[in-house]
Amino acid sequence: MKIAELLSRQFIQLNTPAKTKTDLLKKVSDLLYHEGRVKDSDLYYKGLLEREKISTTGFGGHIAMPHAKSNVVTEPTIAIMKLNQPIEWNSLDGQPVQLVIALAVPIEHEGNLYLKILAKLSEMLMEEEFKDELLNASSREEIYQIIANAINDI
Repeated sequence: MKIAELLSRQFIQLNTPAKTKTDLLKKVSDLLYHEGRVKDSDLYYKGLLEREKISTTGFGGHIAMPHAKSNVVTEPTIAIMKLNQPIEWNSLDGQPVQLVIALAVPIEHEGNLYLKILAKLSEMLMEEEFKDELLNASSREEIYQIIANAINDI
């Protein structure tokens, strides 16, 4: 699967206002609904919340990677939101989150594709240079290119 099938510039938002993790997860759900990637914003949102109950998706280094697989997801999608103010996320390193990389995967793709996307992003997020580039990016295009160069073919 090519990165262009997963991530589009319209799935990237800068200066996103959110006061809490749940507020941000709702914004992700609404964005993917309005872009036609989920059929029901509320059900996808509930899936994100359920995943957070299992363990935090606050990866560390000011980045979170919330994800849910659901039958309301129409196509595998990556959405990115850069926040205008850091928010508490109960991250593994205790730091607030400034950037969210959200995954939406249809239930029928939950095996290989879901795991490949998570593994590749997790691997890249362990590299300080990659995290710093994302956190310092100032445009949709810049964020898109950083992600595309990192995972151009899954």
